Amino acid sequence: MDYAFVAGAAVFVLTYVLISARTVGRFRIERPAAAMLGAALMLVLGVVGPLEAVKAINVDVIVLLLGMMLLVAGLDACGFFDAVSHLVARRARTQTELLAALMVAAAVLSALVLNDAIALLMTPIIVQACRAMGLDPVPFLVGEGIAVNVGSVATEVGNPQNAYIGIQSRIPFVEYAAIMAPITAACLAIAIVGVALAFRRRLAAPIRTRPPETAVAKLHRPGIAFTLAVLLGSVVAFFLSAPTWLPAIALAGGSIVLFGLPVVNRKASGRALIGSVDWSILLFFIGLFVVIAGVERSGVRAGIQGAFTFASGGSTGGVWWLSGLTAVLSNLVSNVPAVLLLAPLATTRNLWLTLAASSTLAGNATILGAAANVIIVQAATRQGVEVPFKDWVRAGLPVTIATLVLATAVLAALP
Repeated sequence: MDYAFVAGAAVFVLTYVLISARTVGRFRIERPAAAMLGAALMLVLGVVGPLEAVKAINVDVIVLLLGMMLLVAGLDACGFFDAVSHLVARRARTQTELLAALMVAAAVLSALVLNDAIALLMTPIIVQACRAMGLDPVPFLVGEGIAVNVGSVATEVGNPQNAYIGIQSRIPFVEYAAIMAPITAACLAIAIVGVALAFRRRLAAPIRTRPPETAVAKLHRPGIAFTLAVLLGSVVAFFLSAPTWLPAIALAGGSIVLFGLPVVNRKASGRALIGSVDWSILLFFIGLFVVIAGVERSGVRAGIQGAFTFASGGSTGGVWWLSGLTAVLSNLVSNVPAVLLLAPLATTRNLWLTLAASSTLAGNATILGAAANVIIVQAATRQGVEVPFKDWVRAGLPVTIATLVLATAVLAALP
């Protein structure tokens, strides 16, 4: 057993334990910090060299995420998300109808842009709307979290792990969406029913008041029209282009918004748009790329792949095994680290799709299962609303089991 194996394995275990634990005693550990610490240790201990570390960073993924974040920032700067949430709140006749409409809106938006961004932007709006209407925000926040995860399965730009999978697998955007969008629609229907049943008593009271139309007055319609046009143009280009062009298209769209929106909307500054980018996600990926490069050299990945190949015994069995393995690991260390570790096991199109679906859907089981869930709970806490862990599990666990079984069964049946 050589030094590189021992050092690489030790850093890998330490990094993933810190990502999973999230706290050590009274100290809170941020996931990007844990990933960057792991990357630094891989370099300091000589498991990977500086040049190897730079080459390990998948620039395509970073560029794709950056471009999509700039598009989201542009929509937010013009009041788009406030308008969508308030429109839904004013049109719904019952709480159950409001829940369903919010979940559909969150899912559709998450399919077009990153789900973490949708979770961050919609949460305070939902809390404020619920307060104005005299409603308990918890069912709607849980519904939002489950919906942004489910909706993000539909496309390769729905969440960070899908962006990585789309680039690594080279599955065309249109082919991915053609397979995963119908699965997502079915899973969303299950999710809406599951959340509505879990909170049926709290949702039984009638809606007596409506939120004021203040959001409409704050809209900057030309800015929204401009940014939506760029976003829709980017999505059309995604469908028409080869997978290798996804990062360039996303960055082009984000750059157009960064340059053009301040011209259309004087209140939107380029500095503010850049400040809205979630740089922690980008640092998280950069750190993990270096850690995984060290894991590659240490031989840990080869051992996992060998065990999986031995246990699966066939392509259909591989889908079920990979789905289960991904679901468990995603709830231990979150979905992005799980996907980066298990990516070598995805040797076929269906296994790549399984990795995408199971890593995302498994995150709905608990608050800690996905970054979007944690973002929602933390944002709600800042608004003075606590989302109990048991409330999330009550709705999330049954939905997770049902949607995972459905998605895995469909993918296992594909040729």
